[in-house]
Amino acid sequence: MSGSSYDKTIQFRAGAEKEAAELLDEIHIGGVNVSELARVGLVEMLRQSLDEQDKIAVYERYSRGEIGEDVARVLLDEKLDRMEEEKESFEAAMERDTSEFLTGSDGE
Repeated sequence: MSGSSYDKTIQFRAGAEKEAAELLDEIHIGGVNVSELARVGLVEMLRQSLDEQDKIAVYERYSRGEIGEDVARVLLDEKLDRMEEEKESFEAAMERDTSEFLTGSDGE
């Protein structure tokens, strides 16, 4: 990827968060899947941290094949589909013959 220092495991120092997860695991019937909670929470925070320029940059990298759909979907979710639709609509509009728009109202 980009030479990032991330490996497949993301770790952070959890103080009160770890205690809260352990407490919830103890009191919740059937326990909780802390790893799943962490994954979902991370995805939500990643999406919230993106501004519009970041979203465009992610989409451009996806379009160029620099990142996979799974990564793009983590960051953009359903916006990835909307961006694809907008791109297709724009490309279709670019291919339209616009000469008919330049004629006057009397057909000339």
